[in-house]
Amino acid sequence: MSFPDSLIYIAESEAEAAIHMPEAIETVREAYRSCAAGTFRPGDRIVQSVGSNQHMGQWLTAISSEPPIFGTKFSADFPDNYTRGLPNVRSVIELYSSTDGSQLAILEANYLTALKTGAGAAVATDLLARKDAESLGIIGTGIQAFTQVMAIQEVRKLSALYIYDMSRDRMEQFAERVRPRLSETCEIVLCDTAEECVSRCDILCTATPSRTPVFDGKALQPGTHVNAIGSFTPDMQEIDASVVKRAACIFTEHTEGLWAAAGDILIPLKQGLITRDVVSGSIADLLTGAVPGRQNSTDITLYESVGSCVLDMAIAIAVYEKSRKE
Repeated sequence: MSFPDSLIYIAESEAEAAIHMPEAIETVREAYRSCAAGTFRPGDRIVQSVGSNQHMGQWLTAISSEPPIFGTKFSADFPDNYTRGLPNVRSVIELYSSTDGSQLAILEANYLTALKTGAGAAVATDLLARKDAESLGIIGTGIQAFTQVMAIQEVRKLSALYIYDMSRDRMEQFAERVRPRLSETCEIVLCDTAEECVSRCDILCTATPSRTPVFDGKALQPGTHVNAIGSFTPDMQEIDASVVKRAACIFTEHTEGLWAAAGDILIPLKQGLITRDVVSGSIADLLTGAVPGRQNSTDITLYESVGSCVLDMAIAIAVYEKSRKE
């Protein structure tokens, strides 16, 4: 197969070298502002099983008018890949010209997906977490968990990091990986239970591929901000219904995407435990002041992330433009 000379292929290592977390956070903020202005918008989402209910394929689309580019993000979720020594989730982003429809770039996007998700959580955390929040809890120890830590420390000064994973070895390896990236004054604590992790933090990030809740919502303390970023299909439920019911406000990338894919919300909705009005709006609504967020220091706030091709494309376009100049 031959490709046009103008098409740029960007490998994982090249993408990782091209953009770092502070720039990614600002790129995400600008993408949300563009959404509010109507110059960047999400398109349709397709989620389908692939051979079994556990194997999922997901296609997301988005359109930008400034620059005139549209694109697609594909993710394959195969939870049993760990038995093969492969990533559970694999992602690819493709960019096209809105002028003539030509293909501009293909980007390997496992790292970019994690970077974008972390940056999105950082923007949400900056808007929703208490200003004095200084302890972070992480459930999960994969690449998504890593970029959550890297992102949150950009918007809050962390004095403690609490880590929980079902594997003690993975927790120890994760602690070794993040230690050089954290302030010397930030304490790292490996927790014996998920509930210990949850009960001790001001900001909680759940970053797992679990299809059942990973902690008891009763352990969540008043005033905590939660970034639930692992559930992105209708049958995945990373947080239990009590967290959703206790949240004073719930925000997501785009509400249409949430109602299509957020098992954390859709499952308790189908069970009759909540109604659709529990969802406050999008991060763009919050960023522009169209919808209020936290009202007091005891509010539990929730950012329910299901993925946004707008954010994927914004990051990919930034990488593409750098590669094109080079």
